[in-house]
Amino acid sequence: MKFHIKVTCVTASIIIGIFLAVRIIVVLTEGESGRLKRTIYKAKSAAERENLVGFTKYISPRYSDELGNDRRMLLLTAKSLFDDYRNIIILIDTMEIEVNGIEGTASIDATVYWRENDSSVIIHDTAKVEAKFLKERKQWKLIELKFLEAQKRRFFNPMIS
Repeated sequence: MKFHIKVTCVTASIIIGIFLAVRIIVVLTEGESGRLKRTIYKAKSAAERENLVGFTKYISPRYSDELGNDRRMLLLTAKSLFDDYRNIIILIDTMEIEVNGIEGTASIDATVYWRENDSSVIIHDTAKVEAKFLKERKQWKLIELKFLEAQKRRFFNPMIS
């Protein structure tokens, strides 16, 4: 019995060690486009968890968009969406990334699923966006979000306070 437990622990340790080594190699060799892609997926994950504080760290203080939103307005809009909707799931269908020095652009096609607070009905919609990023203090930050379909802008119009 003791021998079986030791073998199992050794095997698990070897598997974990291999996984960590592969992960370190991937992170070290991924390049800036890979780092930007990882940043986008982390921001997506924070939004799905409705974690406004976690989401905030991916938005540049310089954020602005064609609808007149600045960083504060974007975060207020995100908070409003998190308050009104539950079970948000964002599936990225396609993503094309271009990096030029400290500037990056991601063209993203996504499908978003959510439920209103009091409803069991799952609602979904598609979104086509162009996200512009700037590398600030060694981290990619969103500086502009552009919706490529006019009707999708309705959620992100500046809020009247």
